[in-house]
Amino acid sequence: MKYIIIGLGNYGGGLAEELMAIGHEVIGVDQNEGRVDNLKDKITTAFVLDATDELALETLPLREIDVVIVAIGENFGASIRVVALLKQKKVKRIYARAIDAIHRSVLDAFGLERILTPEEDAARGLVHLL
Repeated sequence: MKYIIIGLGNYGGGLAEELMAIGHEVIGVDQNEGRVDNLKDKITTAFVLDATDELALETLPLREIDVVIVAIGENFGASIRVVALLKQKKVKRIYARAIDAIHRSVLDAFGLERILTPEEDAARGLVHLL
């Protein structure tokens, strides 16, 4: 499968590497040049790009991708704007990361295919190991 991951911090970067390790194609996007540099040799393609900019977002091959993952965490506004732009561009499969209950409720309103809650999932997983 082909993925675009927007936001290459700890979560997005780790996800990109794991998807590559199991044979998927991954395009990584972040406005932080350092994050892109850290991953550019580990994933299919990496772009320094502000995904909140509608014109910049249009440079990505959104029609050729199976899933777009918005892994932006702490910047609530950027996360919501990117999801709204992707919906406006009629991207069919969007997964987005929610960092808290309010973020999740806003993302729920978009009718996304999947809302990711890595912190909650990690906590649940740890509890089951104890």
